[in-house]
Amino acid sequence: MVSVEKSHVSQPISHIYEVERGSVYSHHELEKNFSLFSTCAFQISLLASPLAIGAFLNTVIGVGGPPFLIYGFILAVTLDLVVCYCLAELASAYPHSSAQVHWTYCLAPAKYKRILSYTSGVLSSAGWIFACLSSTYVATVLIIALSQLYHDSFTPRNYHYYLVYAGIFITGFMLNAFAVHILPIMTKGLVGVINIGTLFIIIALLAKSPKQSASFVFKEVINDTGWSSNGLVFFLALLPSFASICLYDGAVHMTDEIVNPERNVPLVMVISNTFSAVFAFVAVIVYMFCVTSPSDLTNPVGGQPFVQLIYDSLQIDALIIIAVVLLIISFVGSSYLYYCSTSRLVWSFANSNALPFRDQLGSIHSRFKSPVWALLFVTVVCLALGTIMFGSASILSAVLGSSIVCVNISYLIPFACILYKTKLASSPLERFDTKVYFTLGRLGMPLNAVSCVWICLIMVWLCFPLTYPVTTSNMNYACAVLGITFLLSAALWVVHGRRNYKHNVESIH
Repeated sequence: MVSVEKSHVSQPISHIYEVERGSVYSHHELEKNFSLFSTCAFQISLLASPLAIGAFLNTVIGVGGPPFLIYGFILAVTLDLVVCYCLAELASAYPHSSAQVHWTYCLAPAKYKRILSYTSGVLSSAGWIFACLSSTYVATVLIIALSQLYHDSFTPRNYHYYLVYAGIFITGFMLNAFAVHILPIMTKGLVGVINIGTLFIIIALLAKSPKQSASFVFKEVINDTGWSSNGLVFFLALLPSFASICLYDGAVHMTDEIVNPERNVPLVMVISNTFSAVFAFVAVIVYMFCVTSPSDLTNPVGGQPFVQLIYDSLQIDALIIIAVVLLIISFVGSSYLYYCSTSRLVWSFANSNALPFRDQLGSIHSRFKSPVWALLFVTVVCLALGTIMFGSASILSAVLGSSIVCVNISYLIPFACILYKTKLASSPLERFDTKVYFTLGRLGMPLNAVSCVWICLIMVWLCFPLTYPVTTSNMNYACAVLGITFLLSAALWVVHGRRNYKHNVESIH
């Protein structure tokens, strides 16, 4: 339900701190370059859901097969959208580019609000940085896979992957740091490429690919995991759904650059994520009918199962090249938007003196109107994390998968706070002195409770090993990465945050 009352809006964060005279980097405001439409394009392009789910096809075959993917997608995405709508209500009531950090500080008990807000900020920042790594790595693998398709003698080495990965990051940094004004235009073009590209791939597959039977797609369960319980495997098969509809707070971190954020941000979250979910569901069914060689997906060309599906199904060089190039453009462009949203989160979090070097990380370049230092921080950290490519594949996989874990825990904290603060009252936000455009009304309490339970379940299955017996090589190390992230959060709190962290609740944008 959408009301017509205006949200309370006070001074933007750039007015809280004194601007240093003569400094190139100062606490100027970000410019409001994004409209409702361009922000919807931003969120849809960020996720690229109908294409992103294709990157996980190798986990489908043998982990329940097409039926578990399709039925699991319906379950997972329905509950994911519940989480999204609850977050949209918070974004309407408390518009702020730090998102979970601000919501937690506003809603948590006074005694614990600093440490809970700080923990949410570190987890959210870590999750988004891992997402930057993941998206860029997928784009990298697609580029390498295209090279391998038509150069059989080319054997990529780890440094090839890293150089391509670093090239994507550096060009993304330059675009976001020095050409921020073209981002709204780029997002409109990118959302067109993603949607047209998805339609092109779907139509080409339907026209050229031999089709599987309806029984294969909707009935035949394939369990090659080693786990004896198909019920357990069903939940393991939810991974592609978790990864393709996620990070609903992407647009929230752009709050300072959106006109009327208390109205437009929640609308973007609802419209964009719902559209992505529906379009991805259509794409999933088509992909499953067009899997011509299931065994090939477990050892795909270039390590990318989506490219293998396209290659096996289309069999025409021109169509294959066009499809893979569209995939590369989509994922490279999506990665650039990940850097953008992540930098805004880091910038806003730093402005609460949550991180060392606040004067740099919390600043906006007076000429380019972008958080250049925050972007540089994200780039350097991700380039450092990218060196994992030279080491263990298991650790790399764990870091890639930890994004969803960290971000969902950061969602859980404000949900738990609002339920505790309101004693499970219906219409929880209506009990506070805040007026919202987007409200769930009496559904607020039950949907927030469902979101908490669902996120806890997600945590279990995202950290669960896919195969049995579990060994050091097939173990899911996401829980280890999560533990290290918590240790980092605790260390930052002790060394810096406990003395310096002070979030200003009046800094509503």
